[in-house]
Order: sequence, then C-alpha cells, then structure tokens
Amino acid sequence: MKPVIGVTTDSEYSNGYYYQRLNEWNLRAISDNGGIPFMFQMTNDNEIIEKYLEMADGIFFTGGNDVNPHCYGEDPIKGIGNLDCVRDEFEIKLYRKAVQKDIPILGICRGAQVMNVAAGGKLYQDINIQIKEANSHSYSLFGSYEYHNVDICTDSKLYEILRVKELKTNSYHHQSVKEAAKGYRPTAFAKDGIIECIESEELTFALGIQWHPEVMYDRLSVFADIFKAFISQCKIYHNKS
Repeated sequence: MKPVIGVTTDSEYSNGYYYQRLNEWNLRAISDNGGIPFMFQMTNDNEIIEKYLEMADGIFFTGGNDVNPHCYGEDPIKGIGNLDCVRDEFEIKLYRKAVQKDIPILGICRGAQVMNVAAGGKLYQDINIQIKEANSHSYSLFGSYEYHNVDICTDSKLYEILRVKELKTNSYHHQSVKEAAKGYRPTAFAKDGIIECIESEELTFALGIQWHPEVMYDRLSVFADIFKAFISQCKIYHNKS
C-alpha cells in the first residue's frame, strides 16, 4: 500500500477571499515517487492536528513565505519578506506533535526553515543583508534549472540518498538556517558557506533541503531520490504503526 503524505499549503488573499493553495509540483513529487499526497488545511485546532497525524505516514513541509522572526526570538529586519503568522503557528505545532510520534518529515526551502525554528534554531532573515560575502541565492529565473554548486558531507543521510559529494542545485530563497537547532546537523553547504541541508541526529528521518528538488526531479533523476527515500521511510512507518 502506498503511504499517505500530508502536505502543508500556502495562503493567498484574492477577490475578497483567502485561499489555501499549493504549487502542484509538490503534489506531483509525492505521487510520482510512490506516495499519496493530501493537503493539510491550516488550523490551530489540536484535535484536527492530532487526526492529521493519525492519517499521515509522513509530513512534507513545503516552501512559501518567510517565517516570522518572533518565532525564534528576533525582531524583523529591513530585508524581511511577507509573513503568514497563521501558517507559522500551525506548522510549528504540527512539527512538534509529529516528532513526538517520530513520523518521517521532509522540509523544502521554507519547510526546512520551519523545521529548524520549531526545533529551537535560528535563521538568517535576509542572506544578502546579513552576509556581505554571500553569493546570490535568489534567482527565480533559474527556478527549475541548476544555478550553484552544493557540497554534501559524505557521512550524512543526504549522501546515502544521493551518492554524490557535489551537485548543482537551483536557488530560490533569500533566507537560510543560521544556527541549526539542537539535534540537527548541517550536512550540505553552498560554496559561500550557506547551509543547504539539515538532518536530525535523533529522529528516524527528518531532512530539511534548502533548494527546490520538487521542480527538478522530472529532468534530473538524482533529485527524485530525495522523495523516494522519504516515501520509503513513510512506508516503514506505516507498517510499524
């Protein structure tokens, strides 16, 4: 049986209504690689969140707006982008309840940042303002194409999945992990030192990727391996639960 993967959504205000939405590539990345995706409605209702976790064999935290700096004890700086406090509150609560069950977790871009913040870490609010020597990390024209190199630690779960020490990734972000949370280890870096992956040293599978493999896997199979490894762990979780 294919595992069921809960996928977090973004929100948008348009024509007098709020919409919860998601780039379909996030759903395809799950369904094309062996999972059954379903979208989580944002909620602060603990009963609903607990039910989500009963239904899901894995959680996929997707990209989106910046995380509110108040969530990691800082005031916003000039370079902060759009915030969604409702989403922050929901996803942080969802993450903390999920880790209690050791449910497999994958985070992409904002998703990796949410994982880090929810576990007690901090972020760079804007790389270009806070790190003068940083290279460009927000190049939307290259959304699904390779933009810069990433070095991967060979003693990491990411290396076990990809079996490469270096690869070219896309780059569509202006924030990144500054201080990895306790229990997390940075395992991939851009050439300028920006953290491109964090992984849990305590949970069975909790991987945070800074780039966007969900829009690259159809052209480059190495990126599909990230989702396949995640979904494989979700199958194991399903069979144990």
